[in-house]
Amino acid sequence: MSAFCVWCVICIVIVGVHDSRQHGDGALISRNTFRRRSFITLKCPEGYLFTNLKFKLDPTADKGSSKCDRRGTEARRRCRWRQTCRVDTNLRGCNAAHMQLSNFKCIPQDNVLTICRSDNGAVWITNFGRLKRGQVKAKCKRILRKNISTFRIRRDTNRKNIDVKGVVTQVNGIIQDRIGWQKKTYTFSCPKDSVIHSIDFYIAGRKSTSACRGISPQLLVQKNNCFWKTSCKVSWEMPQVIAIGNHVRCVGKEGSLFTTKGHQCIPKRKIHDICRKREAKGRNGLLRSHSSHPWNYRAKQRKCKTIIKINHEGGLYLRLHDIDLDFSHDDLTIVHVRRNNTCTLRHIDVQEGVWLHGGHVEILFRVLYQSKSGRGFIISYKNVKTKLPRSFRDRNDVCEQITSH
Repeated sequence: MSAFCVWCVICIVIVGVHDSRQHGDGALISRNTFRRRSFITLKCPEGYLFTNLKFKLDPTADKGSSKCDRRGTEARRRCRWRQTCRVDTNLRGCNAAHMQLSNFKCIPQDNVLTICRSDNGAVWITNFGRLKRGQVKAKCKRILRKNISTFRIRRDTNRKNIDVKGVVTQVNGIIQDRIGWQKKTYTFSCPKDSVIHSIDFYIAGRKSTSACRGISPQLLVQKNNCFWKTSCKVSWEMPQVIAIGNHVRCVGKEGSLFTTKGHQCIPKRKIHDICRKREAKGRNGLLRSHSSHPWNYRAKQRKCKTIIKINHEGGLYLRLHDIDLDFSHDDLTIVHVRRNNTCTLRHIDVQEGVWLHGGHVEILFRVLYQSKSGRGFIISYKNVKTKLPRSFRDRNDVCEQITSH
């Protein structure tokens, strides 16, 4: 058979899950650099890998910019296709004051394939792993396999046409940094007209495997002040002591390892205060108890209600991200209203995320004058206009599950 008519067609089908939280929202993290060795550690969960972690070094002057570009490329190459990598912030020849990181998403190792082609035209595919000696001599490339991917490789023309559909599940990687007598500053930033609505970091014990996790008073104040800002800084220059921990025995212990999963951004126009907005419109958005969350809301007697209309053929995805109320006096009630029935959703169900179909949702927030207050709450919603299959609607209708019990 002539090489000119030989085609290699590989069809791969896997089941993927789309995580709606992983949309690119322009979130960036930067850390100050040093003129001596100082490492940050980047990690993915077990079985996941970095694929397109981005580093950017902005020199304070044009001089040395080529070296900064080279250092950023080296750091990116060192971390790609790895579960864990260490990056030295001593840039040696680059006069940048900050190292900027973005897109530190991790994908399942099973979603990575290695395609190799030797000089004589032989083609073979293996799952992700270390390249063998024979593979190194050949021309190999690691690629992501999507839900349904078709690769066609023609020997004579050396062309490859790829038709990709679907998505690959992604999770956030983490950044770890040592805490000591050295000033370190992390800057969390969003694009213009967007603000931070979620930020995740904590400190842990001396060992990365320490069971104690929490936050110090200094870092807690900085964390709370980051919410609803386009950019904020989190810094320290001395060891931090855990004041709020995951266990009572952790309180008072020194936390020497800073860990962050990053932050999430949202356009300002998509944020609604429940006591100022009677109806939350748009395909997606955030509904919050008050504008200064997560600082405590005022203990002022009031009753507020916001409704969200659900597209007739589509559905509404609702999720409660944070809730802290004085439940002895205050209350958050979420009611799904339809033509034939009405049901009140439990907080525990909405915290896991629920699909609702038809009618509208009423969200009521009540505060009594005896209230001792709390952080309040944040609810995200996504209105889907696309017609959903009947089987999906029946299987995921939380109100039907509640009323049937």
